[in-house]
Amino acid sequence: MYGRGYGKAQIIELFRLIDWMMRLPDALEREFLDEHYVFEEAQNMPYVTSAERFGIEKGRQEGRQEGEARLLAKQMSLKFGDLPAWAQDRIETASTEQLEAWAERILTADSLEALLDT
Repeated sequence: MYGRGYGKAQIIELFRLIDWMMRLPDALEREFLDEHYVFEEAQNMPYVTSAERFGIEKGRQEGRQEGEARLLAKQMSLKFGDLPAWAQDRIETASTEQLEAWAERILTADSLEALLDT
């Protein structure tokens, strides 16, 4: 698009529109962004600053953690029934590593207390 005379602001707006209209699977989105960053650096026309890239990655990590917490809560409620507030609080404040450990143990845990007892 740079080669066709589009300005940076026009390109950014087009990317925003496309991003609003559709979402790529995570692997394809990362591949696209990686290729885009390489192109932008080669053209010496940065599209996203390092601070913006850091924010994007942080947002991805937080989104991933929220998704893991939601999925685990759903699995726990299917297996043990409605979750008490204390269990929901533990899930919402857990680290990614803790969520992953609980997700592995849910298959063998006999009770909610046993699952969340670390």
